[in-house]
Amino acid sequence: MTVRLFDRNLQLVTQAMSLTQRRQALLNSNLANMDTPGYRAQDLVFEDALMQAYHSDQRGPLKTTDARHFDGIEEEPLPLVQGQEINSFNPDPRMDGNTVNLDTEMAKQAENQLLLQAQVRAVNYKFRTIKAAITEGGR
Repeated sequence: MTVRLFDRNLQLVTQAMSLTQRRQALLNSNLANMDTPGYRAQDLVFEDALMQAYHSDQRGPLKTTDARHFDGIEEEPLPLVQGQEINSFNPDPRMDGNTVNLDTEMAKQAENQLLLQAQVRAVNYKFRTIKAAITEGGR
């Protein structure tokens, strides 16, 4: 029986943290460009793709740097999830074409921040559990 310290759940949470941080950067950019004429608010969607990769039994293709390299199927699917950048929907854009809505962006930032805090807590809990097992295992 193989015991894996860093299981798929931890891999899921760390990939989600990475994508959540990318989303935060996009949301920050939206707020920074709130007064820029013609700016289109952006968002990052990744939840569905992340869950599909988590539940997938298929491994993803290896990244190759040369056309002569083998492209075997060896890599875990979770780290391959990149998310999709989309233009945020705003039914009432301003006259100058800017689609940033301050209230919507602030709500998205608050939601994103809560999500990131939950992810950090999950990773901390996992490492505390591993530390307790190491510490108590020696007694």
